[in-house]
Amino acid sequence: MKQINILFALILLLVSTNVATAELIAESAEIPYQINNSDRIIVGTVTDIQPFYDYTIVTIGVDEWLMNPLSTETITVKTKIGTNVITEDEPTFAPNETIILMLEDVNISEDRFGVVFGEPGKHPLSDRDAVMEALAAREQSQNEGNSVDEVDEMIEYPPNPVEFLTPTSDRGLDMDGDGLYDYLVVELNARTSEPRRYYLTGDLYVSMGTYEEKGMTAMEFQVIGLAPATVYLNETVKTIAVNFEGGSIRSSQIKGPYEVSISVSNGTWGFGKAMDYTTGEYDFTQFEMPDVLLSGPVRARNDAIELARMKASEIGVEIGDVEEIEIFADRGQEIWHFSFEGENFSERFVVHGNTTDDVEHWTMDAVPKSGFDIPGISVAGILVVLLGAVLLALGRRRT
Repeated sequence: MKQINILFALILLLVSTNVATAELIAESAEIPYQINNSDRIIVGTVTDIQPFYDYTIVTIGVDEWLMNPLSTETITVKTKIGTNVITEDEPTFAPNETIILMLEDVNISEDRFGVVFGEPGKHPLSDRDAVMEALAAREQSQNEGNSVDEVDEMIEYPPNPVEFLTPTSDRGLDMDGDGLYDYLVVELNARTSEPRRYYLTGDLYVSMGTYEEKGMTAMEFQVIGLAPATVYLNETVKTIAVNFEGGSIRSSQIKGPYEVSISVSNGTWGFGKAMDYTTGEYDFTQFEMPDVLLSGPVRARNDAIELARMKASEIGVEIGDVEEIEIFADRGQEIWHFSFEGENFSERFVVHGNTTDDVEHWTMDAVPKSGFDIPGISVAGILVVLLGAVLLALGRRRT
């Protein structure tokens, strides 16, 4: 009887989780269609996730406005996934992930937004070039389709006030003297007639050639890495270093020369792509992940790993060897992400500061969008299996 009660309890647990469905049209997965249905587009980093019964509030720091910018630096997004409600095709978020979001206005005065078309409206950073190309094509189409009077009536965003001057250069930086580059440094010369702090984002990528799609020729890119730079500019020419860490270059297994695209924002307006540059010849085997970062609260890798292990000990999580190491930019600084071997699943630690209180942990045993991590079996299927087990148990008991 005890086994039967347990099975009934499991069924009740599954039934208590409501699963809602949503139907999306095929075009909702296409970037141009998403742009046409969006109020704004951002590049942002998840800073907080608060789940409730039937919804979740996600706080996102705005790294860059790609379309229709606002002055706010932090927004919130509400999703229809909660502790007891799961909605298909709703976006899911992970702490500290940096993504591109197609947004719809909910309440601008309170910085509240929704994600257009749910999960399809959330994009990885690798889609940034595709989004920018689609935005440029949309703007050109609008200009060509409007009369002169209509063009004059369109909202005019301020032009990019930052002037980049030649020469631009690149070099490998070997910080530990082992003959391998820890960073690829691209140095730019810039000035402005509007003195203030500016935020630069560098994309390091390679062109993978062209392909035909829907009767059009498109260019395919592979993004290797992103690097931020924050600088105060005025009328005096200043040299800016944009530093791409070597670990992502080595793991790409792609030889240079590499393409570099620099975007500019002043925190209020995003001015989009401001300059392009092609680096010299490099081989990915010339690079390595740095042992010490150029910026960030915990620069030494070993110090960051020790903090993560201390955090694991404090919260009672057993971890083994390091499985994966990544470096991400967080508000202009570099931070360490580690995946450790766990008892059943990988354990993830993100080191935001130099105490264990600044170390964030989450297990890779996360609840997927469907709510159950059983490949190929739906919620209804699970209920059928459990119900069959109950009936079988009852039948055996009668005999």
